[in-house]
Amino acid sequence: MSDHYYSENPGVQSEPRTIRFHVRGVELELTSDAGVFSKTGLDFGTRLLIETAVLPEVGLIVDLGCGYGAVGAVLGRVYPMTRWVLLDVNARAVDLATVNTRSLGERVSVRQSDGLRALFEDEPDAVLLNPPIRAGKSVVYGLFEESLSRLKTGGTLWVVMHKKHGADSALRFLEERFCKVTLESRKSGYHVFACRK
Repeated sequence: MSDHYYSENPGVQSEPRTIRFHVRGVELELTSDAGVFSKTGLDFGTRLLIETAVLPEVGLIVDLGCGYGAVGAVLGRVYPMTRWVLLDVNARAVDLATVNTRSLGERVSVRQSDGLRALFEDEPDAVLLNPPIRAGKSVVYGLFEESLSRLKTGGTLWVVMHKKHGADSALRFLEERFCKVTLESRKSGYHVFACRK
């Protein structure tokens, strides 16, 4: 259990590496490590989420389960007037995300958090989530519920899930709770949902 990317303190030995990728007009070189999600590079689901998400030009954005910080590092540049809070339960991921978003300055805050517990700011305008499928359905759906409770009215939860990981049942769950849910992108089995509060 200690070696899972959703553990608070991964037990696997640290093996830092540099990863490079280009997405949404942004070319980045970030630091990754063993014990975090998609340690060898930007995974397909996260890439699709980054490519698809439409965010307010100004506002508070939360990357829930930020890993080493790829989403915030990219979209923080695409939307230069936004403020960001990056949250992850994994202490190693938090350390990496802090380093990887440092160039964005004070408008980014990175915190270790189980879900949204360490979100102390006002209601966010958007939450982005590539859920930790291996943590189990109850954890994933709990993150959906938490996001709904914390978003401002009119705010949006952006979720990416693969069909084989329960995207269809997740869609039904989200549709029962959010004001409006739309399928914004679908590619190679991955679905990106925009869930409006």
